[in-house]
Amino acid sequence: MKYVISLILIFFFYSSYAQTSADAAKHLGAGIVIGGVGGYAANKLSNGNTVWRWTGAVGSAFAAGLAKEAIYDSSRGADWETRDVVFTTLGGVISALALEVFTGSGSNGRGGNRRDKSCGCLVAQIDHTNQIQLPVFVENGTGDISSELQAAYLLR
Repeated sequence: MKYVISLILIFFFYSSYAQTSADAAKHLGAGIVIGGVGGYAANKLSNGNTVWRWTGAVGSAFAAGLAKEAIYDSSRGADWETRDVVFTTLGGVISALALEVFTGSGSNGRGGNRRDKSCGCLVAQIDHTNQIQLPVFVENGTGDISSELQAAYLLR
C-alpha cells in the first residue's frame, strides 16, 4: 500500500511540470496542514481507526482544494485548475502518512512501527505472578538503582 502511494506521489510530481513551484508549494503546504488537522480529528473521534484517519486527512484536504477552486477562484473569474486540487490533496496524503507514523495503530500506543518489540532493558516486562525480591540496601554497592534492579532480576 505504501509503495503504491509512493509511486502515485512520484507520478504527480513528474506529471505536474507546468505548475509553478511557488504555487505548488503553497497548495502542498495548505494540504499538509488541513489534512493533518482533519486526520488527527478523525483519529481522535474514531479511537485510532486507520481508515478514518486516512479519510479525514485526505478528505479534508480534497474538500479544501475543491472549495478553493469552486468558491474562491470562480468568484474572481479565474480558470479552474485541477493541479491546485491535486497538490492540495497530495498534501493530505503526505499528512496521512505522517499521522500513520506518529499515531500508528500499534497496541502499545508508541506508533505503528514498533511491532511489539521490547526496549531491551531487563525489567521492562514484569511477571506479575512472581514477586521480584528487590534488594533493600547493599553495603558495598555502586549506588546505581538500575544496576541493583538488573542484578535482582538476574539473581532471582
